[in-house]
Amino acid sequence: MAVSTMRHLRLSFVIVLIFACARTSRGSEAGVSPKVDPRVELLSIVFRLAGNSEYNMSPLKTYTADIDSYFSPYKEHPAVVLARKLASERDVGFDTVMNLAVHLSPAPALNPLVTFTDNVPDPRFGKDNAVLLSQRLADFYRVTHFEKFLAAHQSFYDLAEKRFRVVLTDLDLNWYKTFYGDMRTGQYHLILGMNNGGGNYGPRVVWPDGHEDLFSIIGCWTQDDSRNPTYNADYLPTIIHEFNHSFVNPAFAEHKSEFASAKQIYERVADKMRAQAYGNSDTMVIESLVRAAVIQYLESRGHESREVRNEIRGEQRVGFVWMDELVDLLHQYDSQRSRYTTFESWMPVVAEFYRSLAPRIAESIASFNRHCVHVASLQPFPNQSTSADPETKELIITFDKPLDPEAGPRHHGYSISCDSDAKEHCPISGTPEFLPGNLSIKLQVSLKPDCEYSFVLTPLAFASPDGYPLETYTVTFKTKRVTQ
Repeated sequence: MAVSTMRHLRLSFVIVLIFACARTSRGSEAGVSPKVDPRVELLSIVFRLAGNSEYNMSPLKTYTADIDSYFSPYKEHPAVVLARKLASERDVGFDTVMNLAVHLSPAPALNPLVTFTDNVPDPRFGKDNAVLLSQRLADFYRVTHFEKFLAAHQSFYDLAEKRFRVVLTDLDLNWYKTFYGDMRTGQYHLILGMNNGGGNYGPRVVWPDGHEDLFSIIGCWTQDDSRNPTYNADYLPTIIHEFNHSFVNPAFAEHKSEFASAKQIYERVADKMRAQAYGNSDTMVIESLVRAAVIQYLESRGHESREVRNEIRGEQRVGFVWMDELVDLLHQYDSQRSRYTTFESWMPVVAEFYRSLAPRIAESIASFNRHCVHVASLQPFPNQSTSADPETKELIITFDKPLDPEAGPRHHGYSISCDSDAKEHCPISGTPEFLPGNLSIKLQVSLKPDCEYSFVLTPLAFASPDGYPLETYTVTFKTKRVTQ
């Protein structure tokens, strides 16, 4: 049943988890193995203690309970205090934290791998803060006996690495050089961030000789009944996405000045962008290109047109309403490779696309919204009713367009969210049923007198046959009191 509570993560002193970031096997692109990296766990735990929400959203509650229990005495360690200060004053969080993680040598030294500057590992740190934090992290690692925590969870990490391998059956790293036309020497690293929840990141380390280490750091947002991590093919686009950053980001940086018009576009979609921690138009452009490139990858691997279409619709739903046009633009790039041999050489064409989009962005948004599905009515009482009959056994929700009963990740056609912290206020007691014509669904409910109820119809699965999603719709009501 897809009625869910949605939130879109033993002792040995021989630590075998250390992920060698020394430059070995340069240019080896035959494949990657998923690894848990102590540096990533360390940074995510320190910023969890500092209070960063993105490092406090993992669904792996047994693991996070162990983190909180083991490290709670160290919440005022100088590393955590500095992390808290940087998060508050310099907006350090999300990818900034992971950028630092991969720029440090293996524990316990945790020294800078390359010379830190005001831009390396990330401008939000600044050189002095990055150096100071790395020093305090080394002390945190020593004082907390961090290696003991890692060793105590070795079997947990081993299980995650083993289970993740199922995701890699359709991963083709050679695609990156083919698509981007980029002949830089580099090595790919796939890291599992066990405390990262739904947070995923794509940092890179650029060495003085031009060699690069490219990272796809993947969180975990699914688990089994034992609260151990599970993975499936749905994680693949995220891997592709994060590795894309290592190519798209530097290409954009070379042409950043050409994208001034993107600010007009950002103003129109700012709320949805900020909800994803994309705080400016530069990040918006980069993310849109990274996501369009994921769709190109799926097409190159022969994924079904329906799946590709749904990827496009999903990106439009979260604010990138121009994604269909951008994908078409990358098709043009792919067909003109004799002229545009690298993705970077194509960037002026992309900049022109954004200049042309800016004056028509309002209509693009309106057009997408017109195509989306909307709730037309709720029966037998209206939404937000304060006198619903507690004897009601069924709700009928009708939409303005027919739905696809096989849409969504599990092909159920429906996705309903209830607050996990208030399950008694979720009225749904059975599996949703599509009525003839697929314009309505019937929900079995179990109600009590004088109670408040709520649930949310989400666009995760609710969609029209051509993939346009439902506009998120919250149902709230209160049942009337029964007098004796």
